[in-house]
Amino acid sequence: MDGFEGYADVVDPRERYDDLVEDGGEDVRDPERYREDRELEAFRSGWVAVGVVLDDADRVLCIRNADDERWLLPGGTLHRDESLDDGLVREVREETGVDVDPVRPRAVGASRIVNADDSDEWTGFHVVLYEARATDATVGEDLGVDDERITAADWFHDIPDPVFNPGLTRPAVRAARDR
Repeated sequence: MDGFEGYADVVDPRERYDDLVEDGGEDVRDPERYREDRELEAFRSGWVAVGVVLDDADRVLCIRNADDERWLLPGGTLHRDESLDDGLVREVREETGVDVDPVRPRAVGASRIVNADDSDEWTGFHVVLYEARATDATVGEDLGVDDERITAADWFHDIPDPVFNPGLTRPAVRAARDR
């Protein structure tokens, strides 16, 4: 598998929206690490849905994992034949217990890895930061599923520091609030 061709059947939201914030990055990996990483769920799927979840007070929902001191927006890899909307709803519920209504994409990021021994061999996935509205702002007690180690989920008026990928997260939250 090379390129952004994963098993998720998603129409790139940039084909429908011309006002999305965009970002991307590339990492070169030694051949062994490249082979390991390309088998990760996000690379196999090709798409990740992340929630810019806002409540009635315009607060944003963030989570924290046990192995990272940064806050991040809830979300994850799409399953086979899952839409961005459906994946977003499922992931936010799994990670926070909060039910949401998807509104629209606000940002797209691309993550790409290249094999250090063959620059023509690469794979990647897209991350869509998707505005959603909480139908009930009550955070659940059972955070995450399976091997996820989510230690906290909370609402914030201001994006907390430190936050994962501030160059994409902060503009996406601003765009959702400025609707």
